[in-house]
Amino acid sequence: MSICDPLPSDPWVVDLVPADPLKLHAPPLRRTDANSPLLRADGNTLAFVSHYQPRGHTLRCRSSGRWPDGTWSPVRFIEDPAPETGKWIQSVWRAPDGRLFGWYHAEELAPCERRLFVPHIGAIVSCDDGRSWCFLGDLLRRPLAEADCSFANGFLAGGYGDFCVLPDRAAQWFYLHYSCYLPDEGRQGVSVARYPVAARHRPASLEFWRDGSWQNGEATPLFAVTRGWRHRNPAAFWGPAVHYNRFLDLFVMLLNRTQDGNADIVQRGVYITFNADPGDPAGWSPPLQIVEDGSWYPQAIGTGAGEGDTVAGVEPRFFMSGFSAWTLRFRRGTPPPPVRIARETFAGLFGVGPW
Repeated sequence: MSICDPLPSDPWVVDLVPADPLKLHAPPLRRTDANSPLLRADGNTLAFVSHYQPRGHTLRCRSSGRWPDGTWSPVRFIEDPAPETGKWIQSVWRAPDGRLFGWYHAEELAPCERRLFVPHIGAIVSCDDGRSWCFLGDLLRRPLAEADCSFANGFLAGGYGDFCVLPDRAAQWFYLHYSCYLPDEGRQGVSVARYPVAARHRPASLEFWRDGSWQNGEATPLFAVTRGWRHRNPAAFWGPAVHYNRFLDLFVMLLNRTQDGNADIVQRGVYITFNADPGDPAGWSPPLQIVEDGSWYPQAIGTGAGEGDTVAGVEPRFFMSGFSAWTLRFRRGTPPPPVRIARETFAGLFGVGPW
């Protein structure tokens, strides 16, 4: 094809290509339990992984080379107003002055007879390369009194969480793609909010994609639930992980899919969708399944200089729960059938399952 020929009109699809097994985390973690931020600059890698035991917490590793290979140390939250509440750092962005801005998922124990949680999302900042973090405030949070104890999914009773944050290409806006678990089933699903990068020290006022425009108030889901989170067997997309792909010149979102579970948010697949501009949330393509079964928290991580979990290029690594044995190869044309990745697959590749 000549460089003067028009671009193909076929949609982008993706093949999972086997690769040498790789883990983001190290013992004693058996798996990661959230989106894992990873940044590369000047030949160094800075990574954060999180886990849920004994409660939500995040570890940090800075090392030379492409992938984390040093010591993992717990991050410190300065003047934490609720140290008893677990916190998972799920997105990190480095400002031009070197400061790190982060966003965490926190889980408050709901006032229910059963052990259920109401997650919320907050913003933090670090001046020591991610070793310690100061609180900037809540971004998305509902009162615990709104918890719905009739929820039967086994984990959640409302709230917001399981998200990612990244700026647009001009670094004008932060886009927060998140999972909404509110009792109002019409609001449940994967939604998006934004606020100016210039307001990163005071992220108080968010705009939500609502009914086709940016407004105040609760968002209209980009991907609504088929069966809501109050059921034992919700059918829903959740846990978006978005990166800007330099090769495609597109934003790429990976999604978990649960359905037919039994109070366990069982993983039934991983889906992918594309968009030229996160400022136009209506532009996301219909989600295409690329994995059957699999594990929670899929994400793509670029392998080149300056790439990471929010920026990637040709053939990024594909991770689930911090494990990777595949790359993502993008092409035009007919999509392949989803690749089945069962628990036994993880056991064979890594010697231990991620569950």
